[in-house]
Amino acid sequence: MIDDRVAGGLRKSPFDILSEEDINHIKDEIRAIGADESVFRFNEGRRTGYIDGKDIINVNGDVFSDKNSTHPRDLMSERAVLAHEYYGHRGSKGTSLPVNSWNDEFRASYQAAKNALNLSSEDKMHLIMDAIERAKEAGVSIRYNEFMRRCLYGK
Repeated sequence: MIDDRVAGGLRKSPFDILSEEDINHIKDEIRAIGADESVFRFNEGRRTGYIDGKDIINVNGDVFSDKNSTHPRDLMSERAVLAHEYYGHRGSKGTSLPVNSWNDEFRASYQAAKNALNLSSEDKMHLIMDAIERAKEAGVSIRYNEFMRRCLYGK
């Protein structure tokens, strides 16, 4: 079984090496969401994702969105992806859901939208849309709660 959790989607290539400028930008985003910067590693591992057993988040080129896509997972900002990994996966470490299962990914996006600091309304919308899409891809119907409706449609 793979021991990491990933943002997935068709984002930028995970093989794109992050420049010092990219890393500084991502560190700013990490601080913006109130995450512990020491948990993050840059240009390590296969792709951006949380590794349960090591309690680290690898950040690679796929942290950047693909603006040519229409899929919410591809459109999520770097801040939203970092929140998905930190507040979603790391925030639920050690739970019984199988790594990379639809409900593990659903929960990561939902929890990030709900708990991360300084996310824009667009970030929250993309995270909730990603959560819904994870369920849809698994053939599971989701009933929207008030928080989800607020993220998707506003107040």
